[in-house]
Amino acid sequence: MTDPEAIWHAYPPIISSEQLRILLHVSKRRCVWLMQNYIPHTDNGARTRRYTIRLEDAIRFIKEYERSPDSFAAPAGQFNSKPCITPKVDTEALRLALEDEWYSIPDILVPVTVSRLTCYSDTSVNRWLDKGTLRSALTQTGRVTSKAWLIDFLCGKGMRITKKNEWHRELLRSAE
Repeated sequence: MTDPEAIWHAYPPIISSEQLRILLHVSKRRCVWLMQNYIPHTDNGARTRRYTIRLEDAIRFIKEYERSPDSFAAPAGQFNSKPCITPKVDTEALRLALEDEWYSIPDILVPVTVSRLTCYSDTSVNRWLDKGTLRSALTQTGRVTSKAWLIDFLCGKGMRITKKNEWHRELLRSAE
């Protein structure tokens, strides 16, 4: 728990974004995002020393954050080094296209089959399975996924793949 009295003695009544960043223990990007979304501030538009924040607003934010940190969570992928641009695709049309294309394949798929179907490498498919972004089940013969789970992945979290292969880009173009 942060001691507001100690903060009052350690900082001036008006602080800079750099002081706020140090106080909150966050990156510069996250600090700016927090100010844009939650912390009242003044923006003078300059290239340096651009933002000023009242110390009382910073302390109020810290207290609210300590009470409910989940309410100040950034969207997934907000602060990754790789920007994620989710394509504007009709997911229902994409789902129907995949179901039609894969109608005749089995419902249970091994990673090698997923790799062949999606034209992604075995390494990529295994990474999705390891991270849990593509659901899987462990059987006596190894790890498997279902056709439905693969379609759910490609219509959901699979949209966040930053380096989509040609098959995936073509699939998304067909569902626009």
